[in-house]
Amino acid sequence: MKIYRIENEDTMHGMWYKLDGTFEPFIYKLTEGKSKNLPMGYHERYSKGGLKWFSGCSDKETMQHWFSNKDAIELFQSGYSLYEFESEQFVIEEHQVLFTREGVNLKREVPLNTLWDVEKDNRNLIVIGGN
Repeated sequence: MKIYRIENEDTMHGMWYKLDGTFEPFIYKLTEGKSKNLPMGYHERYSKGGLKWFSGCSDKETMQHWFSNKDAIELFQSGYSLYEFESEQFVIEEHQVLFTREGVNLKREVPLNTLWDVEKDNRNLIVIGGN
């Protein structure tokens, strides 16, 4: 299954949690944070079977629904990128797809401008938090 996820490549930090499971919602730092009101509190399913389960979307249109153009630019400026994963170990839920790194066969970066109206070299155009 193809799964789309925005994460920081260096830290694997997503929108709400750090890799170690610490709740640190980066999405609250975004000017719009279009999906910041999603219920993303801790749940045991994120560690089912002793594995770490990561949250993603099943299609590009859902990514566009959850993240605005401004969100995408600010995330890119902060070291985040959009990735497409192909995974054999996943669980489809109503608003997300959970997957493990152990089940991933392929991971590739997807340029932001394939989903949002942004330029690839937009890193300096918007400052997070208005600074």
